[in-house]
Order: sequence, then C-alpha cells, then structure tokens
Amino acid sequence: MKVLIGGFVAECNIYSNKLCEIQDFNISTSDNIADLLGIREIAKEENVELIPAIYAWAGGTGVVSYDSFDYILKQFKKHIRKHLDEIDGMFFFLHGASYVENLEGFSGDHYIMREIRKIVGPYLPIAVTCDPHGNLSQQYADDCTILRTFRHSPHTDRTEAKQITFKALINVLKNPREIHEVYKKVPILLGGERCVSTDEPLVSINKLLNEIEADPRILTCSYHIGYLRHDSDKCGAGIMVVPNGPEDEEYAKQKAQEIYDFVWARHKEFHFTGYADEPDVSLKSMMEFEGSPCFLTDSGDNVTAGAPGENTYVLKQVLNLKDYHNKEILFAMITDKPLVDNYLSHKKVNDHVEFALGGPNNWFKEKVDLKGTITAIGDLHRHYSDPNVVGTGYTIKLDNLPITIVVGDEPVSFVEHVQYEWANVDINKYDLIIVKQGYLYPELKAMAKHYVMSLTDGACMQRTERLPYKKVKRPIYPLDNI
Repeated sequence: MKVLIGGFVAECNIYSNKLCEIQDFNISTSDNIADLLGIREIAKEENVELIPAIYAWAGGTGVVSYDSFDYILKQFKKHIRKHLDEIDGMFFFLHGASYVENLEGFSGDHYIMREIRKIVGPYLPIAVTCDPHGNLSQQYADDCTILRTFRHSPHTDRTEAKQITFKALINVLKNPREIHEVYKKVPILLGGERCVSTDEPLVSINKLLNEIEADPRILTCSYHIGYLRHDSDKCGAGIMVVPNGPEDEEYAKQKAQEIYDFVWARHKEFHFTGYADEPDVSLKSMMEFEGSPCFLTDSGDNVTAGAPGENTYVLKQVLNLKDYHNKEILFAMITDKPLVDNYLSHKKVNDHVEFALGGPNNWFKEKVDLKGTITAIGDLHRHYSDPNVVGTGYTIKLDNLPITIVVGDEPVSFVEHVQYEWANVDINKYDLIIVKQGYLYPELKAMAKHYVMSLTDGACMQRTERLPYKKVKRPIYPLDNI
C-alpha cells in the first residue's frame, strides 16, 4: 500500500496585525514528514510506503497571505497529480483554523480538501487529523473519509491522535468500504482557555468519546472545540463520528446526537481554567503570594494563539509597582523585531543598553523607555521542542530594578524548559515569570507554586462576548442567551 502524506498548520488570528508570509512557515517536502506526523513505525509495521508531499507549519500566526497559501496548495496538488496512479490513500495533519486573505471561504484547510477532491474524485480514502481548535463544516466532513482531532488541550496527545487516525485509514485500505462521516455543529463558541481537558466538562466529554470510540461499530469520534479568533461561518464547536461501515451510519448518527446532548447539557459548565482574574487583581495576587516560582500569563497577548507578543501592558503594570516583595521577575518574552534588528543585534553580553520597547504591532501602541545590561544572548525556538532556530533572544536585566526581560525578534511563547535553556535563560533564578500564554502549559504548571491567567486585552482577548462577529451561525453561546 502507498499513502501520500503532508500537513498544513496555521492557527490564524485576524486581530494580529502581522501577515503570515511563506518565510514564517517551516516547510518540509522530505521523508521527515513521517516523523513530524509520528507514523513512521506504524507504516513500517503495516508495510505501508509513505510518499511525502508538503508539510507547512506556522503555528499560531496572523492571516496567511494569499500568495503563500497558493504556493503551499500548488505543492499539494503537484505531488498528488504526480503520484495519483500509484497511491491508495492520503493522510494529512490539517490544523483547521487557517484564514487566508482573499480566498473563497477563507479557510485554507477546507479549500485544500476541496481542491484535492476535484483531482482524486469522491472515493479515494483520505484521513485527516486536526487540532481541536480547528473549525469544521459539512462540506469538510464530506471531503474527508476519516477526520479526528486530539482529545486534550493542552495538546498532550498530538502524536497519539495522529496514530489513531492513521491506523483507521489503514483499516479502511485493508478492508475497502464506503463510509460517510457524521458531522453535527454545536452552537458553542469558546476559546481554549475555557475548554481545558483536565477540567470539567471536558473530562466527562472525553470519557464519553473514549467509550463510544471503543464500540466496534464506530471507527473514530471526536469533539472539536473550534476556533474563535476570526469571523467565519465555520466558527464554533462540532462533533465528528465516523462509522465503521455503511451499515453503521445510522448508529453513528445516534452517537453524534448523544454526544451533542451530553455537551449541550453542560455548556454553562465551561470556565476559565485554574485562577483567572482582572489584570490588577492578577498581578497583586502573584506579588503577595509567598511561594516561588509563580507564573502570570498575559492571555491577551498569547503567542501560541497567534498574538504578536509585543504588548507592554503588563510590563508597565510591573514598573509602576511600589513594592516588589523581594521577588525577582522575568518577562519571557516581549517581541520587538525592529529593536533587535536595528540595535540589540549589534550588542554583546555585558553591554549596557538604553532602548524603547514595544514593537509596531503592540496592541496598546505605547513604547516603554528602559535601561539595563545584557546578561545573555540565545536562540529562540517555538514550542513542542521544535529544533528550528527562529530568532534570537536578548536577556536584559533592568537597572536598579528586580526585573529581567527577554527581548526577541520573533514571537515565541516560552512554554517548555528547553526553550529557556536554548535562550540561555536560567528560569530557576526567578520568583515570578510572566509569559505570553493563555492557559499555562504543563511543564510550567508542574513547577508552579501558584499561577494566574491575567485577562488582559489584546489580540487574544479571552472574553468571547466582547469580540465582534458577523458571519457565525446564530444563535450561539455565549454571544446569545440560548
């Protein structure tokens, strides 16, 4: 058997002013796509030959430029046409939350699938793993043979979910049959910070999904949180149930309704994870807490969800404090590419620097004048232990203040220990670490004595109710009182 593989990952936040261009993607067209998907060993065991197409990864970002997307789409189509006569199926990781400028329907993920079906026809098996923060539609369900998402947010089961989907595809290839996914839209529009899988109601929802997926009449099933950082008719939560065979389709419809009823009965239980509060209250609670380390997440500037990482609001809060309670404070990090390119890149460790911080996409449009000494220079890497160096971080200790700031040229959220190590930052030296995240990621959460999500404004403002929507299907919770 031969399976063509690839991926397209762009979680597009339209409130970020930075357009996502082709240079913002990590692109692979080589054999290592199998490793990025985590399916090499399974393919070997099942005697499946993998044919790489393209894997383009931008992570959380702004709107994708049309020309960049057009290039990626053409690569998909080129490889499919080249290998069409020999492949038995296809397997992709398509995030599901892309937004492409000037593209019909705006969703790059959905458009890719529509274009592929035009080439291969309606019957060639295509399996897709997507992110739970991706959006669905009936057309997307019809274009896929199998579609399954991760169960967990944060996404601790990314590889497991891809492997489950890939094994389901192999099942269909070994025992050919026509199956049609059952899709059901759920009128809920919430961000990931209110849909963490270690909290209820997701704990119970995932338990139900696992029970249903264990039924031999069901191939896969999943609950999709959906994406809320752009306005589209596809936005919102969804359910996908894949029957094992055509005779199981009615049963799959019953299971989809069962999941829908279960979720809707609990829709008002979704809540911000952990401790979340207004910015002044959040900072005050961290400063007064006696344990160490503590973490404050600047959720309105959450880089993992496409924010530019340039906001200085929390920094100004900290600079205005009268009492630092003997705490050493680290900002990891604040992005300012012009500052790095034009000034810091010419400096070295131990140089004293004077600068105005706050990049051009700073939500609050205000710069902060600072003085300090560069204590370290290191590499910036995106999370999920991405080995690719995407930029440079300059760690600066401010004069006469217990405040240290990592300033970088590319938006990065420091969610893993290894990112601090690569940047030459010793996280253990600090009592309060302020990061550009929404929910706190597992490694940091495990070491935190206390943490808070500060409900700051910005490109990733957490209150869905305050965001403007014109294209979503109404009514939808919590925009409407259903």
